[in-house]
Amino acid sequence: MSDLVAATGMNRAGLYSAFGSKHQLYITALARYREDTEPEMRSIARRALDRAAFERLDAPRVVGDILEVVARHSKQGGFVVRAAVELADDPVTMRRVQEAWSELERDLAAILARAVEVGEMDGVDPVGLARTLLVFIQGAFVVGHADEDDVRLDDAAAGLVALLDRHRPSATADPIRSQAPDDALLSES
Repeated sequence: MSDLVAATGMNRAGLYSAFGSKHQLYITALARYREDTEPEMRSIARRALDRAAFERLDAPRVVGDILEVVARHSKQGGFVVRAAVELADDPVTMRRVQEAWSELERDLAAILARAVEVGEMDGVDPVGLARTLLVFIQGAFVVGHADEDDVRLDDAAAGLVALLDRHRPSATADPIRSQAPDDALLSES
C-alpha cells in the first residue's frame, strides 16, 4: 500500500475509499492488466478470423504472432499466471483467471478450426491443440519473466510454430499413379 500511496499521491484512506479493500484493488489491477495485455492478442486472433474465406489464414504464423506478444509482456510478470498461482484459493481471482484462459483458448480453437476447415492444417483436434497452446502460453509467461535472456523463450516459440507447420497438408504430395507396370502402360498406347 505504501508503494501505491507514493505512486498515486493518494493517501491510504483515499485508496480504500476508491477500491473498498486491498482485495478489490487487486481485482481491479488484474482487470487492468488484462485490458492492457489481452487486446493485442485478441486483435491478432480477430484479424485472422475476419479474413475472407478465400484468404490464407496461416495458423502457425498467427500463433507465432501471439507468442511474440507473450514474449514482450512476459517481462512484466504474467499477472494472470501469478494470480493463478498465488491466489488459487480465492474464487473471485480464479474466476477472472479462468475467464482470461477461456477467452484465449476459444480464440485459439477458432483459429485452428478455421485452418482445418479451409485445408491449411490436417491431423489436428482444434480444441485439444488450443488447450495445449494455452498451457504453453501460460508457461511462456513464467519463463519469459524469470529467464535472464530471451533465447530460451524465443527458441521454444519457434519450435512450437515449426511443430504446427508440420500439420500443413503436403504441397508436394506424390501424384496418384497407376498400379499397372510402366511397360503395360506403354504397350497399350
